[in-house]
Amino acid sequence: MSIWYRAHTNPNPQYVFSGDGGLYTSGRWNHLGKKVIYCSDSIALATMEWLSHNGLTVSGFNYYRYSIEIPDRLIKRFSISELPAHWNATPSTNGTRDFANINLFFTDGPLAICVPSVLVPEEKNLIINPFHSEFQSVIASIISLGKLDSPIR
Repeated sequence: MSIWYRAHTNPNPQYVFSGDGGLYTSGRWNHLGKKVIYCSDSIALATMEWLSHNGLTVSGFNYYRYSIEIPDRLIKRFSISELPAHWNATPSTNGTRDFANINLFFTDGPLAICVPSVLVPEEKNLIINPFHSEFQSVIASIISLGKLDSPIR
């Protein structure tokens, strides 16, 4: 069992873990219109990822922190050498999105894939498929870790 973290400005965990963001924008590991949930292996990385993708600054960032437990047997882990070329390009390419389609969305395989973070490759991000048959069993493990109000104004 491993614990993963997510930072978000929304106080509703059902929304935060809905995957709906992928319906409106493509991400490094999802095509536009594909529901997906991004988590990180630490609260710090989850915060950095959120800030980097939303163009916010730490000084004005008030956010909610969440954790979720995922059984290790439901996670497929990938090392850098297993990822497509230019996996860390900015902006991201269809190569990584196609990789996730094959390894996460178009298989009977894992609930999630674990990949290195572009921001800190030694740390990991988790990409969750909310349509996986075991997703409903893991959402019960979501814990709201509370709101953090930035002390800098």
